[in-house]
Amino acid sequence: MFEIPEGAWLGYQLNVSESGKPKVAPMVERYTFEKIEGDDCTVSVERNGEPVGRIHTKTSFGCSLFDFSSLEKKGSENLNTNFGHFYVNIYEGKEGDSSVRMYIAKDNIVLRRVISYNKGDSLYSESRELCWASIRL
Repeated sequence: MFEIPEGAWLGYQLNVSESGKPKVAPMVERYTFEKIEGDDCTVSVERNGEPVGRIHTKTSFGCSLFDFSSLEKKGSENLNTNFGHFYVNIYEGKEGDSSVRMYIAKDNIVLRRVISYNKGDSLYSESRELCWASIRL
């Protein structure tokens, strides 16, 4: 079973696009697990090395970061990543006005998370891909 200890961190590359065109340069989001008590996690978030705040999550979430309990499994596929080849399940659903798609490997490891929503007459999208980790996946 995949467990994240206190002090561990996960790094996701964040790509933001609007109508299929990059809106900003790719960014690195680093999630550091400051405190884990039972099922509760306190995680600090940095973007490109700058602190952006803390989030409170659950160990039952994907990578202990992303809640996918409201999403529905829609299929599976093989995915090549920085960590090697993974067989993933694809979950999709809605979070508010946004469409969400997550690519989740065994032990609830979220390798990719895509959020999309309509912004005026264009489609806005944020894609996070797991690229770095302080622990073995």
